[in-house]
Amino acid sequence: MTGERDARCAELEATLHREVPLSGHMGVAVEAYDGESLGLSADFERNINIHGTAFGGSLYSACALCGWGLLHLKFGELGLAAQIVLSAGEIRYLRPVKRHIEVRCSLPDDYPGFIQRLQERGKARLALQAGILADGEPAVAFRGEYAGILKRP
Repeated sequence: MTGERDARCAELEATLHREVPLSGHMGVAVEAYDGESLGLSADFERNINIHGTAFGGSLYSACALCGWGLLHLKFGELGLAAQIVLSAGEIRYLRPVKRHIEVRCSLPDDYPGFIQRLQERGKARLALQAGILADGEPAVAFRGEYAGILKRP
């Protein structure tokens, strides 16, 4: 993924650690953002299970946070004051994650329609997909449905 860590990434990381304290305990770091995709990581040692692999709940949380973070950044770029809520999520664990956890989430093609619905109706839903690779192969596939709700003055 192209993109780099900049002030927006640092701000998002601080927001995640403040608003979702679990993210700090997991060692979540915002790695890269290019305007279309967000990359997060989580410290493997803080998220290990009894099998010596990454804990499934941590993988789910990292994916959910990646989608939330991507929308948070996009809303900030648009000057939208809106709540972001994960309203549904499903995950498939395809292979064990045995090293550093790296999550990627990209905007879908219907993102512009989501923003239009949000601005017109004050709320809208968008499905985002996030993934984690292990040794270059898909290890986790996450699909989350996020609700955006405009904050009214």
